[in-house]
Amino acid sequence: MPLLDGWLFDAYPDGDGMAVWVAALDGGRERFLDPWLFVFCCGGPMPLLVRAKALIEGLTFPAAAVMSERTELFSRRAVPVLEARLPPSRLAPVIRRLEGLGLELYGADIHPVQAYHYDRGHVPLARACFDIEGGVLRSWELKDDPWAADYALPDLRVAHLALSRSEVAGVLDPNHAPRGRLVLTRDGRGSELEGSQEEQLETLAARLSEWDPDVLTTDWGDSFLVPHLLELSRRCGVALPFSRDARRGVAGRSARSFYTYGRTVYQGGARYLFGRWHLDLKNSFLLKETGFDGLFEIARVAKLPVQRAARSTIGTSLSSMQLDRAWKEGLLIPSTKAQAEDFRPASELLDADKGGLVYEPEPGWHEGVVEYDFVSMYPELMVRHNISPETVNCPCCRDNRVPGTAHHLCRLRGGLVPKVLAPLLAKRRAYKALSKSPDAAPELREACKRRASAHKWCLVTCFGYLGYKNARFGRIEAHECVTAWGRESLLRAKEAVEGLGGRVLHGLVDSLWVKLAPGVPMGAAQAAMEAAAGAPIGVEGVYKWLRFCPSAQDPLMGVPGRYFGAFLDSSLKVRGLACRRRDTPPLIRALQESLLERLSRADGLAGCRALLGELDAAVEECRERLRSGAVTAPELAIAFHISKRPEEYSRDTLGSVAARNLCRAGADLAPGETVRYVVVSSRDRCREERARPLELMEEGLEYDAEKYLGLLDRAVAEVLDGLATRPSCAPARGRRRSRS
Repeated sequence: MPLLDGWLFDAYPDGDGMAVWVAALDGGRERFLDPWLFVFCCGGPMPLLVRAKALIEGLTFPAAAVMSERTELFSRRAVPVLEARLPPSRLAPVIRRLEGLGLELYGADIHPVQAYHYDRGHVPLARACFDIEGGVLRSWELKDDPWAADYALPDLRVAHLALSRSEVAGVLDPNHAPRGRLVLTRDGRGSELEGSQEEQLETLAARLSEWDPDVLTTDWGDSFLVPHLLELSRRCGVALPFSRDARRGVAGRSARSFYTYGRTVYQGGARYLFGRWHLDLKNSFLLKETGFDGLFEIARVAKLPVQRAARSTIGTSLSSMQLDRAWKEGLLIPSTKAQAEDFRPASELLDADKGGLVYEPEPGWHEGVVEYDFVSMYPELMVRHNISPETVNCPCCRDNRVPGTAHHLCRLRGGLVPKVLAPLLAKRRAYKALSKSPDAAPELREACKRRASAHKWCLVTCFGYLGYKNARFGRIEAHECVTAWGRESLLRAKEAVEGLGGRVLHGLVDSLWVKLAPGVPMGAAQAAMEAAAGAPIGVEGVYKWLRFCPSAQDPLMGVPGRYFGAFLDSSLKVRGLACRRRDTPPLIRALQESLLERLSRADGLAGCRALLGELDAAVEECRERLRSGAVTAPELAIAFHISKRPEEYSRDTLGSVAARNLCRAGADLAPGETVRYVVVSSRDRCREERARPLELMEEGLEYDAEKYLGLLDRAVAEVLDGLATRPSCAPARGRRRSRS
C-alpha cells in the first residue's frame, strides 16, 4: 500500500494496540492498527520488582518488562523502577495484580489515548505520513508542529442532530421539558424526520450511513438524545450507525456533581463515538467559548482526544500538558498528589497566604480613566521567577527570597510548570499578533482570535494547577509565591504611576485604573510601571466615562470588581452588574444592556446626562410591559443553580420551591444543575404556588409583577444612580396575566 498522507483523526484501544483513523489528504477515511503498548512504571523493593517482572513476562499476550530508572521530581534522584508495557485494552486486570503485590504504580492511570500521544510524539489532528501493510502500521513520519501558529486542518464533514421546536431544543433541557421530533441538519439545511419512532430511526440510520459525517454535533446529545435513541433502537430493532467503526457501539461516562471554588458544579455525562466524533454543544464549555478552532487548538497542544477535550475542564487540558512534559523528561508520575505541605507556625501562614492585592475603588462616576492590565500576570510571574512546586524552598538558593514570605525560589533548575507555560505564553502572543496583522487572511485572523481565547482560558486556570489540592505535582507554598509576587508587582506598578503624579482609583489583583497627571503620556506611565514591576503591562483602554458602583450597605464604599464604562471607541466593559449574572431574567438583562449601549454613545458625563430622558423612556416602556402583561415566560425566567438535592433544602426559597415542583413532575435534578422558573406569587400562603418551573408553564402566563418591577428598579439603579435625580415609579401589585 502506498504511503497514507493525512491527519490523525481518532485513536482508541483495540485488541493488542490502538485503532487509528486518518482523514486522508484525498478525502478518504482510513483505519489501521498501531501495535503500540501502554507504558507505566512500578516502584518498590527489588524483590517485588523481580516478581512483577516475572508476572508480566508470563502473560499470554504481547507484553514487556525491563528494569530501568526514573527521576523523582522533588528530590531529582534516580529511582530504580520496572518499566512495563501492555496492550491498552488489557491493562485493568494486570494493574490490579500488581497493586496486590504492594507496588507503587506510576503513570498507570493516564488516559490511554493521551499516553499514546505522549509516547509516540504526535497529537490529535497532526498531519503525518503513515506506512501501512496489511492494515497494520509499520512506520510513520510527523509533518506537523503542535506549536505552529498557522497550520492546516482536514475538511471535516459535519451533521447536527437536535429536536424540533428550537425554543425547547435551545433553551430547555429535554430531560425536563416537552420534546419535539428529530431534526437532522447538514450544510445549513435541516429536515424534520417524519413518521413513527421506528421510521424516524430508519431514516436517521440511512442518513448517517449516506452522509458518513466526521463530526456529529447535538443539542443535549450526552444527557438525552443519544441515550434515548439507543434505547429506542434496542426496542425497535433498528441499528443506528453512530460510530464509524461498525464493531464498536457508543461509549459512555456517567454524569457527576462536584464542589470546586465555592460552587457545586454539575458535569453532564458523555457519549463517545469511535471513528467519528460526537460533540454536544450543550455540554462543552470550550466549544461554546472558542468554537472548533479553539477546541482543536487545545486538543493539539494538550494531546487530548477531541471528544474528551470538548467535555473536560480547561484544568484537565493543562494537567495533560504537565504530564506530557513529565513524560518527556523521564519523571515519575504519581497517581495522586504526594507532596505534603511543610509544617510552619500559624503566624507565618497568615503572612504568606494573603491572596491577590485589592485597592478599594473610589465609588462614583469618572472621566478620562486609563485601565492598565498585567499581561497574563500569574503565568508570566511563574515563568519569570521560576515558580513551580519543586523549585520552592530548594536547598541551594536561599538568598532568592519571595517578597513578604519566608519562601525562596531556585535559580539553578528550571521548574516543570514554567517549562509548560512558556510555550503557551509565546503561542498566545503569536496568535494575538496574527489576529491583528493586516497581512493575514481574514479567516486566519478570526481563527487566531478563537485560538488565543482558548489559550487565555488555559492560562487563567494555570494558577490552580500549581497543585493546591488535587494536582499530581503540587504544593500550597507555590501558590503563596505566585500571589506574593503578584501583590509585590501590583504595588510597585501603583507606586511608579503615583510617582508620575497619577492617582490610582482602583486596583484589583492584576489591573489598575489610573487618572494620569496632566501632560503624562499613557506610554510613559506604562513603561514606568513595567520597569518597576518587572512584568509586561498592557493598556486595556481609556474610558470616556466610568462608574465604580457603591456598596448597598455604605454608599461611600466601593465594591471591588463591580464597575462599567465606555472606552474611546464606544465599546463597553461591564463587570458585576445584573446583566452579567446568570440569575437575571432575560427581560431585565436586555433592558440593562440597552441602557448601557445607549450610554456608550456619550462622549462624557455631560453626554450621559443628556441621554437621561431617552433612558427613562426606555425604562418606562419596560415597566409598562410588566404592568400590562405584554411579556412571555422565557423573558421572566430566573435561573437557580441548585447546590444540593431539591428535597435537601430546609428553607423555602423561590428557587428551591421551583426545583421541588420540577421534581414532582418527574424530573431528576442533580446538584449543580440549573432550574429556570417564573415567580408567580412570591407571598402566596401556599409555598408551592410561589414559583413555577419554566418547563411547567401553561397557557395564560401568571407572574408577580411587583417582584419583577422591584428587580427592574434595582437593575436600573445599578446603571443610572448618581447621574441625576429621577422620580421613582410606584410598583404594580399582585399577579399579572400575560396578554398572550
